[in-house]
Amino acid sequence: MINTLNNDFQDVLVNDHVLDGLIAANKIVAFRRSNAWAVIGRDSIRKQHTLYKDQERRRIIYGNNFSMK
Repeated sequence: MINTLNNDFQDVLVNDHVLDGLIAANKIVAFRRSNAWAVIGRDSIRKQHTLYKDQERRRIIYGNNFSMK
């Protein structure tokens, strides 16, 4: 869970998998990192992911086995 500040500056706990959506929808003004608050529009935040159009080259882990996709 991640501490966030909504537009009313209320501290709200959210699941980490919804953080990007809240940022994109301008529903939060800041979120808590491990060391400090990150303010949307002031601090650097991760970019939204785009679809990768080339062949997938990352390793996939199946149990204890590695393979290339």
